[in-house]
Amino acid sequence: MGEEEYRPWVPFIGMFLSIFVSNWSGALLPWRVIQLPHGELAAPTNDINTTVALALLTSVAYFYSGLHKRGFSYFGKYIQPTPVLLPINILEDFTKPLSLSFRLFGNILADELVVAVLVSLVPLIVPVPMMLLGLFTSAIQALISATLAAAYIGESMEGHH
Repeated sequence: MGEEEYRPWVPFIGMFLSIFVSNWSGALLPWRVIQLPHGELAAPTNDINTTVALALLTSVAYFYSGLHKRGFSYFGKYIQPTPVLLPINILEDFTKPLSLSFRLFGNILADELVVAVLVSLVPLIVPVPMMLLGLFTSAIQALISATLAAAYIGESMEGHH
């Protein structure tokens, strides 16, 4: 397949940058070090609703790209190589967004919880390396999410499953 067929999906995969930059707020601004009058700053992806929304957008893009590229013959992939696999192939389409959302949510939330515990125990010395690790974690999670989204869209546009 040519590069031109994938080019329209580059802005969608650009969600990597939005996830990457938005997660920095939780990693760069430690809890309780900077007092805010109404709440705390945190990465938006430590909320399950945000990650589920991103995963559902990826699923919509996945189905749209497959239907746009192959038409209704796209649904033939569900009975390939044998119709016995229909339930498993349908289940696969439910597990993809579930996996995307829980992976991003769990890793970012775990990172923020570790930093929160360390900030409460040793306020200024120990959490700094963990916050830097949080920058690395947010970059890796953004890259994984974008890579999986691109792989799912590419898979739906190809002829084989």
